[in-house]
Amino acid sequence: MAYDEKIMSESFFMSNMSPQLPAFNRGIWKYLEKEVRRFAERFDKIYIVTGPVLEKDEYPAIGSNNVAIPEYYYKVIYAPAGKDGKPEMIAFILPNEKSGESFWNYATTVDEVEQRTGIDFFHILDDTIENAMEAECNTDSWNGKE
Repeated sequence: MAYDEKIMSESFFMSNMSPQLPAFNRGIWKYLEKEVRRFAERFDKIYIVTGPVLEKDEYPAIGSNNVAIPEYYYKVIYAPAGKDGKPEMIAFILPNEKSGESFWNYATTVDEVEQRTGIDFFHILDDTIENAMEAECNTDSWNGKE
C-alpha cells in the first residue's frame, strides 16, 4: 500500500483493525504474512481476505470501548493463475496465541473457514470451479514442494 499515502492511511481506521495478542502478531502471524507477500511475488495476482473467527457470543475485551479479542484469525488466499496457470486457493485458521509451530500446520480448506465464519468467499466464481478449489487444501503447490 506504500504506493498510495491515502490508502495506507485508511488501512489504519478502527473498522479495519482487530486486536491480536503481541506474541501472535509478532510471531506466527508475522511469518504467515511474510509468506503471503512471497505468494504475491510468485503469482501474477492474488486476492487475500483476512479477519477474525467469531463463533462465540462473548469474548475477553480490552480498552474503554470493550473491544473483543478473537480467539482465532483466518486468512483466505485465491490465486487466479497459480502453479501452472491454474487457479488455486488456500486458507489458514490460527489461534490468537503465541506459537512455536509453523503456520503451515494451520492450513485448511476455504470450506472450513466459510463454515466457521458464515462468509461465502469468492462467490462470484463459477460454482464448479469455486466448490472444487474451496474443498481442497493443497499446501504443496503454495509452498513450492510440488
